[in-house]
Amino acid sequence: MERSDAAFLLLVGAGVLLLGLLFERCSAPPKPLGPAPEEGIGSLLQAPSQTLGSLSELRGRAVVLEFWATWCHTCRETLPHMNKMRERFAGRPVVFISVTKEGRPQVEPHLKENPMTGWIGLDEDGRLHRALEITGIPKVVIIDPQGLIRLKISPSFLYETDIERALKAEPAPRPAASQ
Repeated sequence: MERSDAAFLLLVGAGVLLLGLLFERCSAPPKPLGPAPEEGIGSLLQAPSQTLGSLSELRGRAVVLEFWATWCHTCRETLPHMNKMRERFAGRPVVFISVTKEGRPQVEPHLKENPMTGWIGLDEDGRLHRALEITGIPKVVIIDPQGLIRLKISPSFLYETDIERALKAEPAPRPAASQ
């Protein structure tokens, strides 16, 4: 077999593998990554209340947590996409919370120049970041109405179907009680 034939076969194999992964992402509902932590958010802006004691307070709704920072260029680039996503799910049982480790002095001026339409969570002590193992931003975590984490992804790759799947997620089967 010549080098060009081997390279071609390798390229075709990689393409088939990639298509398989994409098909799996598009067709099969993702398995839960585990239960959402009980952590809350110490301070909220643009929300009906000033704090969120626990993520469990949002059960019955899908939750889209977008982790970001004012200094993050990529985060600013995804703002229009996330604002459109919030618009598309207006009136549906979905809560969008943009979570940052920064405080009001950094965030409020940023919001005047870069409007964000959802709730803004100030996780200044980083507890929610640690609980969800957020090590880099931007990152989106989707939690289904039963409180299970369904997806962790870059906001650039977040689609409406990801949120729809979370809304339609079946409750995870409970382990059988041992006798």
